[in-house]
Amino acid sequence: MNRSPDQLSLNIQLDDTVSLEKFIHCETNKNSLEFIKGTLSNESISNLFYIWGSEGVGKSYLARALNREFICEDKQTFHFSFKDSRISSFEIFQNLGSLDALLIEDIDFLPKEKEWELAIFSMINEALEGSTKIYFTSKIVAKELDLELEDLKSRLSYSTAIEIPEISQEEKIEALTQSSERRGIFLDTKTIQFIINNTSRSLSDLLRLIDEIDSFSLKKKKKVTPSLIRELLKVRPDNLHR
Repeated sequence: MNRSPDQLSLNIQLDDTVSLEKFIHCETNKNSLEFIKGTLSNESISNLFYIWGSEGVGKSYLARALNREFICEDKQTFHFSFKDSRISSFEIFQNLGSLDALLIEDIDFLPKEKEWELAIFSMINEALEGSTKIYFTSKIVAKELDLELEDLKSRLSYSTAIEIPEISQEEKIEALTQSSERRGIFLDTKTIQFIINNTSRSLSDLLRLIDEIDSFSLKKKKKVTPSLIRELLKVRPDNLHR
């Protein structure tokens, strides 16, 4: 298989803590998650998927989880995000058609240049001539992408779209409970409500905060309480605050 050193270096680091089974399962997103799991099968209805949803619903987590699933099956993958500042040339899309799966995050951040659009379009055509599965993620539906190349917009619009919905407030509380208990942290209702009321409402941010709380409590050798969380919020970056 021919892959350039630049392509290899852009693969996002594999995270053993991430999996489709560990993603928050609730009534709102269960159909989307079951459909995504089904795409791993060789009998899936399509090889071109477009995963979309608002900021913070877990699209990046799902892309990483899919990448891990393929790698655990000894499949060859390429996973990157258009938010990655290391991407400087559209030549990154060359020689990818021999891989088993391509996971391309943030297609809505594709540079607004025709050469980039042509490169993506060629990559899709090359991959779909074989059995390569392609997953794109985006905050917006494909038809709303600001693309100059109509053929690319049409191809993406006819991909199999999978919306990742935002879960309800009650489900976010349940998500925090599930995530914390997996780490051996048992939060009472008062503490969970404090987190919901005083930090970002984004699911991905809330789950990331649980990791920080776990590490912070171990470092401070203190039980997790609203007081400890307030202490953590004073020293963490402001970008995850409400």
